[in-house]
Amino acid sequence: MERTLKANDALDGAMRIIAEILPGRREEFVEMNPEATGMDLLRSLRLAPDAHILVRHDVPIAADELLREGDRIRVVGVVSGGSVA
Repeated sequence: MERTLKANDALDGAMRIIAEILPGRREEFVEMNPEATGMDLLRSLRLAPDAHILVRHDVPIAADELLREGDRIRVVGVVSGGSVA
């Protein structure tokens, strides 16, 4: 099922981003302001920035990097932990 999210600041001429959210392999189509960053995408998806990595074309990108029309961004949930010795 396709679902399109519209960011609060999406205006006429908004760009469309495809977010593949992992784990779970869920896809969301997000309409955003043309000056949107990775952080804006995470906010639109209601995901914690400190718990996700953004990947474009198999290369991690910074949360403050500008997104481009038609970008396909993998949003990878990160899990950390371990034992204290």
